[in-house]
Amino acid sequence: MSEENLSGQLAAFSSWKQRHIELLRSMTGWLEQQALCTEEARSAIDHSVATLQDDCLSLAVVGEFSRGKTELINALFFGSFGRRLLPTSAGRTTLCPTEIFQDDNQAPYLRLLPIDTRAEDRSLADLRTDGTVWHKLELDLSDAGVLETQLRELSACTWVTPERAAQLGLPAEQLDAEGRVQIPKWRLARINFRHPLLAEGICILDTPGLNSIGNEPELTYEVLPKAQAVMFLLSADTGVTRSDLNIWHDHLRGPGGRPRPGLMVVLNKIDTLWDELRPQDDINHTIDAQRAEAARLLGIDAQQVLGVSAQKALLARVRGDSLLERRTGITNLERHLAANLVRNRQTVIREQATNEVLAALLSLSGLVTGRLNRAREQLSRLARLADQRKSTLDHLYREAKRDRQRYEASIAAFREHRDGFVKHGKQLQRALDLNTLDDTIAKARQRMSNAWTTVGLRDGMKVLFEDIQQRMDAVAEHTQLMRRHVRAIYRRFESDHGFYLAPPPMYSTVKHQVTLELLVQEAELFRRSSRTALTEQHFVVRRYFRTVVDRARQIFAQADRESLHWLQSALKPITGQMHEHRVQLEARFKDLKTAGHSREHLKQREAELAREQSLLMAQAERLERWQFALTEDQDDLEPDSESPHSMLS
Repeated sequence: MSEENLSGQLAAFSSWKQRHIELLRSMTGWLEQQALCTEEARSAIDHSVATLQDDCLSLAVVGEFSRGKTELINALFFGSFGRRLLPTSAGRTTLCPTEIFQDDNQAPYLRLLPIDTRAEDRSLADLRTDGTVWHKLELDLSDAGVLETQLRELSACTWVTPERAAQLGLPAEQLDAEGRVQIPKWRLARINFRHPLLAEGICILDTPGLNSIGNEPELTYEVLPKAQAVMFLLSADTGVTRSDLNIWHDHLRGPGGRPRPGLMVVLNKIDTLWDELRPQDDINHTIDAQRAEAARLLGIDAQQVLGVSAQKALLARVRGDSLLERRTGITNLERHLAANLVRNRQTVIREQATNEVLAALLSLSGLVTGRLNRAREQLSRLARLADQRKSTLDHLYREAKRDRQRYEASIAAFREHRDGFVKHGKQLQRALDLNTLDDTIAKARQRMSNAWTTVGLRDGMKVLFEDIQQRMDAVAEHTQLMRRHVRAIYRRFESDHGFYLAPPPMYSTVKHQVTLELLVQEAELFRRSSRTALTEQHFVVRRYFRTVVDRARQIFAQADRESLHWLQSALKPITGQMHEHRVQLEARFKDLKTAGHSREHLKQREAELAREQSLLMAQAERLERWQFALTEDQDDLEPDSESPHSMLS
């Protein structure tokens, strides 16, 4: 199979996810059986399973016009159809962004979003869920010829007046004899397609070019950041152009100028450098020189630029020409693609889901360790009490009473820090409150809509983001103070009462601050853009709020959800151990009373504690093995000979 490398990696990744789901489900059953399935543990496991089940590997193909993006998709994924499936030809062929995926719950289809929806004050996310606005075609996968004809609609265009183009926020270029301008007929296309690679959960986004990203900023702020891999296409026959650099600097570079994870740079059309009259070594040297020059201009290593000929690769796969296929570089690209898609997504899953479960297991280990040590202490104390006289027992009773008083003093300190935590938590929630943020946004929008000049419009944009940044600064300040209160509580009970605690769960706004800062940079580019000055004001305002400002609101909404979860969970581990410590103190008084009244009761209590100790030791060992099983094949995508939880039976 021509896609063997990529399909093999995706199949192994799918197997890896299934093994982890089975492991997590087995873990849940055991925790429930042992009465250890805390709310924290259940939430972490449920989130991890949902992440694994709903996981999608997304690949965005980005580049300037006529770089061969669609042809590369044809070569990578659709060569087995024996023809060019997605429409390509000289010029601007893919006129609307196209998402390609597989939904087993529905028959294959092509859905097209009319370009006129750009005039509506609705986001792409909102329009996605409204089936009434889409034009739908049922696809016939049994006839490649019919399918090819149906998919030509992706390159359909229409003619409108320059005024209508301006209303839609599209440039009015190259008027025809009747004074009309040509624009894409569709704004977005979604293709539900049956394909082995798509069945593994891969989703492809084919973008038309620079103008597509500029005209649909939601692709920049929503689709590209969520993609597990991005292929940035250059062309060997043009080199790195100014527009290529604009895309690179504005949309693809990560923080600090570093390329974002999962980014691949592809130098396409290397066949334009092939020359039958030159030795192959000379041709390879020329291609390597082109790759090195492209890497220099982008500020990356030459090994990160892959040379390929998409057109010749598709031809080779249609004809079954393995020699030509190897020469095109397509197989090398597939290996890199598989590594970027699978490894990058696996890393995200590990960070977002697996680590959350590991933290919950670590917390449970601390809980069980604390119980085990208290059981051992009680057994040791009961052994000493067996031969104690009444005067000694009275002394021990007074000592236990002092311990309880010291604990009550710690409770008072706990309440003080807890009150501080709650106080700043309320201020944090006020800073993140979406209702007041929406009021601020609405007022800013009104001011911008009423602005008489471009300068006034741009000033309104600047003031709005200054207010948003001040809100995030307040969030960071209160979060820092709350973390201090949490640390003080944990340290007090660890040092004064010997609590065995995992590191306290902490919440940080750093990632949201970084994301917001990057968005501020994008907003500044938008604000200073010449297109902002040349486009009709009402469309500029609508597009600005629908994309840039809406994205800022999403950052606050996510921070609000995360902070609320932290507010509800940060003190749960310590409060659980505090309850158990109180129970243990009461058990000391009970043991002292038992020792003074009945030796038989004392022996019964010793037997109970011995059984409890054995159970706790088994639980502690099993929790350690669960942690090992969860992490043992994090970096191994090859299927094991046995399921990961078989070692735990």
